[in-house]
Amino acid sequence: MKKFFLNIFLLSLTSCLNYDIDDIEPMFKAIETKYMKGDNIKWAEKSYKDNDWSKKELTLSGEEIFWIRKRVHINKKPKSLQTIGIEIQAFGAYEVYWDGQFIGTNGYPGLESKMPKKGTVIATFTIPNNLLDNGEHILAMRASQRFEPKAERGVYVVINNFEKLVKQPLLNIVFVHILAGAFLAGAIYYFLLYLTDIKKYPTLIFSVVSILFFSLVIIEYLKFYVPIHYSNFYLRLQIIGFLIFLIACLVPYFFSLQFSFKRNKKIMIGYAALLFAFFLYNFHHYDETALILGQTMWISSSAIIIYAIYKGHRAAKVILLGLVLSFVVYKTAIYDISLFASFGIILLCMFYILTIQLKQQKIAFEKSVAESIRLKYELLKKKIQPHFLMNTLTSLIDWVEESPKKGVQFIEALAEEFDLLIQVENYALIPLEQEIELCKSHIKIMGYRKEVSYLWEDNMSEFHEGFKIPPGVIHTLLENGITHCKSTDKNILRFKLFIALKRNKLTIEFFTIGTVRQVKNNGIDGTGNKYVKSRLRESYLDDWSFVSEVHPNGWKNKIVIPAKQ
Repeated sequence: MKKFFLNIFLLSLTSCLNYDIDDIEPMFKAIETKYMKGDNIKWAEKSYKDNDWSKKELTLSGEEIFWIRKRVHINKKPKSLQTIGIEIQAFGAYEVYWDGQFIGTNGYPGLESKMPKKGTVIATFTIPNNLLDNGEHILAMRASQRFEPKAERGVYVVINNFEKLVKQPLLNIVFVHILAGAFLAGAIYYFLLYLTDIKKYPTLIFSVVSILFFSLVIIEYLKFYVPIHYSNFYLRLQIIGFLIFLIACLVPYFFSLQFSFKRNKKIMIGYAALLFAFFLYNFHHYDETALILGQTMWISSSAIIIYAIYKGHRAAKVILLGLVLSFVVYKTAIYDISLFASFGIILLCMFYILTIQLKQQKIAFEKSVAESIRLKYELLKKKIQPHFLMNTLTSLIDWVEESPKKGVQFIEALAEEFDLLIQVENYALIPLEQEIELCKSHIKIMGYRKEVSYLWEDNMSEFHEGFKIPPGVIHTLLENGITHCKSTDKNILRFKLFIALKRNKLTIEFFTIGTVRQVKNNGIDGTGNKYVKSRLRESYLDDWSFVSEVHPNGWKNKIVIPAKQ
């Protein structure tokens, strides 16, 4: 998947940076734009004198008609078989005239309140070749802006081969959409991964940012294949600004979580407040807002990455190179392309970190499985090693000689424990009741061997049955308790097991009530604790906790794991 994302991105980036419409500059040059309120068809004529027209945009109210005249100088006469088009970007409903000849309409100027909404921000028309001689020409537009009377009335034009004007934007956005689709697939994959397996916030954040990036691309390029009425144009820009705001908030937060940035929450809250202030202050300056938010995100992310490099994180160096590349693309490509290409590079950096972590988790999991198998057989070997067997057989001989009946019970208890061990040793999870049965069998054997009264208590009668845990975990804690604690004056050693279920988490507390022997482990886990942790890691990855410590009345163990049935 890593190579897939990289190849898709490089392909789209290459195509985007080659964005070109041939011969735009040699074809024409726009000279000036003038405005006038009123309605007179003679204003479309090339010969009309517009000396008294205003060069400033007009103040309008309601549905009143106004005219726009734009001088355009044609530098290069088209070939005879070429179809030349003009792309107009303007607000409102308007009719278009070229040197006095009507060439098309975009909406219903002056009739907007009576007719269906029509009038897109971008419209393309053909110009007859006989009207494209070298020299000065007049583009005239009869227009109204009922739905956005305060909107800007600037007119931006591109004159070129009509087929290129229509197809080129679509060809370019194909590759950008492929990039967006790749991140959508990644978003779905990591979201399912978060739900089913790796419940970590960075995984969820990457999924959310990828979906936001996909939405950003779709909303940005929607204008090329869906007619958007000019009254909805600013709504689209507001949605784009909000999406960029969310991305700018989440990307540095993702890096701060991944690289354990100090005072993470306080700094991120302050950062989000600063972004929100920028967002509100520049709310109606849409491109400027996007640039400020993007630049703030880049600076914040770079600061976190530099700090991570200072702290010795190897992956941070690759991420810094990615951020530098995104800055280069931002500075060299045209605005629409640079914004999305830069975001795409940063998302790839995030994806790279998650890929490295998944690889590390896989290696750690394989190691934990190998360690679990080794410890499992080591514990089983411990049960049948000569020392254990010799002590057990010696105790058995004594019991057979003194009390044949109890000797038989001793043999049955020993056989029962070995039988249970053989049943559970190859399972990743076993029923909690079966684990308790194994523990009770063990204290029978130890009671005969040590001649100590081992008493067992649990709350399973009050607890819902059917939950599963890794085999031998509580059994190992029981053995640790016998090792760590001596019996009381009455030759009694008590074991208490308490199970609780809260918010889909299973809490297991196991107490050994007795006198604690002197324990010198210097913070190093013994074989028993290593086995417990290995088994928990094997079954729950990092979603567990285990504490083993001295308790005022003996020894306490606490395990918190996901409840599985």
